[in-house]
Amino acid sequence: MNKLQDWQIRFEGFIAQRSAKPFTWGTNDCAVFAADCVQALTGVDVAQPSLRKHKTELQAARLLKRHGGVVGIATAALGQPVPAMQAQVGDVVLAKSNGRDMLAICNGATCMAPSGTGLAVLAMPVDSVCWRLS
Repeated sequence: MNKLQDWQIRFEGFIAQRSAKPFTWGTNDCAVFAADCVQALTGVDVAQPSLRKHKTELQAARLLKRHGGVVGIATAALGQPVPAMQAQVGDVVLAKSNGRDMLAICNGATCMAPSGTGLAVLAMPVDSVCWRLS
């Protein structure tokens, strides 16, 4: 998946727009956040239609189970992952929060994902994977 020529400006705008938006199932959870960021940077909506239909944690858990978890969802949309140490700004990263897998977006030495109060900044996982956008 190729980034648009002005992807840096799009990335800054996307992050600014989402910085204070709280986590919400189906509209701003980790998978939707990652898909929306990919769309902002590439112009391509990689989200399966079912990705935006859940409204509760239970519905999300069922969706994840059907699609092989967050790794399965990301791999189906973005191809095979590579080691997270290869992640660059804008790439989708597999991170952990409270022992659970989640998708985040690389921002250089850190990554970002939705939280209850807006975007959370997380340490880049070193023993994980990422999905590269070129």
